[in-house]
Formats: sequence, structure tokens, C-alpha cells
Amino acid sequence: MAKMNARMMRTKMALEVAAELYTQRMFHMGNVATISIQPSSREEQFPGVHMGINGDLMGGMKAPIEVAKRRVDVAFINPSAIVTMAYRGKGFYKERLPLRALAAFPSWDKMAFAVAKELKLKSLFEIRERKLPLRVSTRPSGIDNTTYYSVTQILSLYGLSFAKIKQWGGTVQETPRPTSPERLAGIRTGKINAIFDEGLHNWLDEALEHGFEVLPIEPKILKQLSTLGYQPSVIPSTRFNRLKADVNTIDFSGWPLITHRGFSNEMAYAICRAVDVRQGIIPIDDEDPLDMKKIARGTEAAPLGIPLHPGAKRYYQEKGYL
Repeated sequence: MAKMNARMMRTKMALEVAAELYTQRMFHMGNVATISIQPSSREEQFPGVHMGINGDLMGGMKAPIEVAKRRVDVAFINPSAIVTMAYRGKGFYKERLPLRALAAFPSWDKMAFAVAKELKLKSLFEIRERKLPLRVSTRPSGIDNTTYYSVTQILSLYGLSFAKIKQWGGTVQETPRPTSPERLAGIRTGKINAIFDEGLHNWLDEALEHGFEVLPIEPKILKQLSTLGYQPSVIPSTRFNRLKADVNTIDFSGWPLITHRGFSNEMAYAICRAVDVRQGIIPIDDEDPLDMKKIARGTEAAPLGIPLHPGAKRYYQEKGYL
């Protein structure tokens, strides 16, 4: 490696300190860490990289647009289906976005529409037919949350909306996380009688234990959703002890790391190499260690619905991961 100048040293020092600080204090800092590293106006200008992670903008439906417009170079999106939707120019996206994948990190998940057994529902269609005043728990509205958007899209295909549920006398509890205390308390006390959400490993077992069941998404609805970019899937009974049978739904897996089509091949290659070098310390939402072959190819836990960036593809091919 060439000798670092003073500015490079300070930059590397700051990044190393920030990484260790966050490792030690993440449960006190939440997901907030802001680092600004900029050149002076008289300094030689180098091409940098702008990564956007989390927040209302970069953690939601608008993140692919920010990447496509090159206001951000690299971002994580969850789930993979949203990236596929953006790439196809469907649903939320009014045009095809020139996105490319650097990797697809695993995060196994499905969407679930859970309702109390006492409601005696067999289909989401019955909610509209009976104009049920459900007490629903779901995710936040008004910030283009990917979960909330997906739930509302599915409900619309059933002729439903949260506004209608409220008109019928129901209530909608919006929680920032699947494990928010108010949701878990609502499950245990009966304050809520429906949960429309993903993040199943966080709440579904408890809901099933307290008398909830999961409604399937009908095949004709799944077909309509697949044209947008969602992938039909099942919630497997083998994964949840109190689930009597597999339930048809859509997949909500994956944390694809994406960039725009114009991102340099050298930087894309370098990012993949960085992941490879540090794979032993990179946390992933999976029981198994990070596997470079899997993040390069896509799996059930990390679908890859858009093309790899050429620089990423070259790295993976050179290393034998593709």
C-alpha cells in the first residue's frame, strides 16, 4: 500500500474508531452514526462514495430513487422485492430505475396477515364483506415504509384499506418495530385482534400461542403481486411450532446492497473485496456465517432480482464465487 498522507490517516482513524465505537455502544446509539469526511476546496478532488443507510428516506421506498438519481451511491434495501419493483418500474416506481446489485445479504422473512381465531375468518375478503372493525397492529404510515406500503398494496387488491377499517369502527396501531412493547402487550391482553406485518421470527410464535391464526393470500392475488416484483412463497409450518400447515404468502426476504448503473467498476469491485476481507466480522441476519457464494448468487433468504454490477460480477468470478 502506498504511504498515506495526513488527511488519509485521519480519515482511516475516524472510520476505525467509529466502527469500534458503534460495536461497543450500538444498544445506546440505536442505528444512528453520522460521519462526514470531505476534502477542502483547495485540495485535490477525488471521487468519493456516498452510502445511505436507514432512516425515513434511506430505509424506505424512496431509497432506490435516491440511488438511481445518484444522490447516493450505495444503499441497503429491505426486502429484495422492492429493488425488483424499482428495477421493473412497477408499483411505487413510475419508471424503470437503472439499479445494479453489489450483493444480496440474507434475512429470511415472509409477510403475514394474522387474525384472532375468534373472528372465524378464512380469507381477507371476508373482512370487507363483513365490514369488520378490526383492531390491527402494523407498521408506520407517512414515511414510505416498505412494510406499510406492501401491506396496503395487498389490502387494496382485496378491496380493503386501513381507512375503511377505521370507518367501520376499527383501530390501527402503528409500531416502529415488529417487537414494539405495545404490540406484544396487545397480543397478550387481546387489545389487538389482527397483525399485518413481516419480521415473523419476532412475533408470530407469540401470536399463535395467544390464539391467532394466519390467513393465506389467494393465488389470484399472488399473481397480481408477482407482476409488481413480489415473489410468491409460503410460511412453513416446520418453522413455527403452532402453525398447523404452510400458508401461502409473499416473500419479504433479503437485504440487497445496491448501486446505480453508472457506479465505477473499480469501486464496485473494491466494495465486494472489502466484504470478502471482513466477512468474519460482518454481522448478518442468518444462523450461518456469511457465505460469499450465496451473496453473489442470491438465495431464498436473499433473493437477487436485478443484475449484478459488472465490477461486482468480475470480483465474484475471479474469486470463484460465481
